[in-house]
Amino acid sequence: MKKILTLIPIFAMALSFAGAAEASGGHPGKAKGHYKHRHGHRDEVVHYYVPVAPPAPAPAHYYPAPVPAPQPYRQPAPDRRSTAGLAGSVVGGALGYQVGNGNPLAAGVGAAAGSLIGNEIGK
Repeated sequence: MKKILTLIPIFAMALSFAGAAEASGGHPGKAKGHYKHRHGHRDEVVHYYVPVAPPAPAPAHYYPAPVPAPQPYRQPAPDRRSTAGLAGSVVGGALGYQVGNGNPLAAGVGAAAGSLIGNEIGK
């Protein structure tokens, strides 16, 4: 009961100040707030500018690009990745996890070793 008696005056005070918080300053259709209070309205000033033609550009002198020296063709190296290396890393990681009793370092070492063994088998 005491909570209700405390909240009723607070709510009444908030409602009494709500109208003052939304005062617009007498300008219909304008945004509400205190930042729009301008009492000295000025007429709009229009400036007329005469376009000026830019000066003519200087003639450009183009020189031919140098011809690059011929480069020997190098065949790209073959892709050394294989699915056997991927499968070896999965099996090695699982085996290292089991042997190392859940140690993540043992699982990483097992995955690296399994990948190397799988790549050697895949060659």
